[in-house]
Amino acid sequence: MKMRVACLAAVMLLLFSAGCAKQSGKVTADAGTIADEIVENEKFVDQMSAIDQKTAVKIYGLKSEDVAEAKVYESTSATAEEVAVFEAKGKDAADRIKKAADTRIDDQKTAYEGYQPKEMKKLETPLLVQDGNYVVLVVADDTSAAKKVTDKYLK
Repeated sequence: MKMRVACLAAVMLLLFSAGCAKQSGKVTADAGTIADEIVENEKFVDQMSAIDQKTAVKIYGLKSEDVAEAKVYESTSATAEEVAVFEAKGKDAADRIKKAADTRIDDQKTAYEGYQPKEMKKLETPLLVQDGNYVVLVVADDTSAAKKVTDKYLK
């Protein structure tokens, strides 16, 4: 009898733990998949090139221990176009990543204001989404295709 109660308690604990561990949102893909799909569907003026995670973490001024996965695409620097998808290692880390994305936008505004003033419109209306442990930033003329991809995987 004690064995049955112990087994039942263990099963209930496992079920309860699984329910509590569910992440908010409906994330069904990893950061790389989301970023790749955004680049495939969004219309960019410039050529987009992927950079490695270590470089992305450095460019955004992040701590590597905050980032579970990152996929970032940059333009050739002739435009401000950019796609960045981060999976954080927790809610607090996601908050820090979103703040870093805001700072990145501000830094790009400063850089492009005198260099390529026509890029300011893109930087004034980026797509910036935080959902659970995910942060997505897209800088483009029209981010509607990126929003559709983001909505497909997040929220």
